[in-house]
Amino acid sequence: MSQRTREIGIRTALGARPGQIVASIFSRGLIQLGLGVTMGAGLGYGLLGILRLFPIELAPGGPQLLLGVGALMFCVGLAACILPARRGLRIQPTVALTEGS
Repeated sequence: MSQRTREIGIRTALGARPGQIVASIFSRGLIQLGLGVTMGAGLGYGLLGILRLFPIELAPGGPQLLLGVGALMFCVGLAACILPARRGLRIQPTVALTEGS
């Protein structure tokens, strides 16, 4: 968020609504989070399939557990986006523009 202070200050000075600022902050985090959860779930499901080829006992749950963990990770990541968004809404344009100089 500290790297984007000047950008958010300029957007606010140009008349961006709070919803637009929150959307710009959340979009980057949610894209990274979505990619991470999707790739992790795909790799986990692939490894689960490979492990089933071996004669070992797997823990109950399988794909359901994988989906549950993915959903939990997504919720935690979403909660982690809230703090920077709230901080971004409090940025004053005059302060942001003078700090960057």
